Amino acid sequence: MERTTSRCARNYNVWQTDKNTDAGSGRRGDDAVTRESEAAGGPGALRRGLRILLHLQRSTRPLGPAEIARAVEMTRPTVYRLLDILEGEGFVRRDESGKAFLASAPEVDVGSEWALFIRRMKPIMERIAVQTGNAVFLSRRDHRSLICLHREIGSHPVQILSLQIGGRSPLGVGAGGIAMLGALSLRERDEVMAANAAEYLEWGNLHVSTIRKLIENCRARGYSVVGNYALQGVLAVGIAIAGNARRPVTALSVTAPHDRLPLQRQREVAALMRGELAAAGIERTSSGRAR
Repeated sequence: MERTTSRCARNYNVWQTDKNTDAGSGRRGDDAVTRESEAAGGPGALRRGLRILLHLQRSTRPLGPAEIARAVEMTRPTVYRLLDILEGEGFVRRDESGKAFLASAPEVDVGSEWALFIRRMKPIMERIAVQTGNAVFLSRRDHRSLICLHREIGSHPVQILSLQIGGRSPLGVGAGGIAMLGALSLRERDEVMAANAAEYLEWGNLHVSTIRKLIENCRARGYSVVGNYALQGVLAVGIAIAGNARRPVTALSVTAPHDRLPLQRQREVAALMRGELAAAGIERTSSGRAR
């Protein structure tokens, strides 16, 4: 059975048997023409390149040049030119088809500290994916954002690919983000939530009050559970982990269709993640703070 991707809310991927392709005219409005003309030159080119990079970082699936052009309101030739530069410098890369682009994760370059950490976590994630049948994600904190470092896909026919490697989202969106916030001090949590308040509303109309409640529940049970916000019918369980003082808080999470993670199964998945981390010698406290 061939697995292909289909579009979902906020560009989430659901692996299933339906096949959809993105197509578009690449047309742009007069406002886009004006903005590009006014922004011509060095600083303008830099701003346009950063807009493309940020859009790819926030997407949870590879995007084609025409789709990017529509989203950032630029001409296709401009997008092609900037993508070529970004790809040459290693900030973006092509997907398996060679026709779509996604943001790279520079910190996972071979030999880097994060690459070594991912190598250590990969077999753990593979075992969790095999035992649960669901997608498993490894993410890290970058100031007030969450970055996906790695993911493993399970055996169930429907896989919720809510994060792409190198993808970025506001810290606090999803189980991994809630687990990370639960591992921070109250002051740090408040600073992150205040900075992200407006962005939360773009992800399933999340409010800071909801984020606070999810964090309270996470700290009470020792793992996070988040569902039906950014994507309806989807639920995820997350646990915070960490390294030494040089490494920010990281998180491990499992995402699945809501009916595959009832209450008892949530507990079992959390226990499975804890057990795998403990067996690998990765410590964490019951409040979610790893050490």
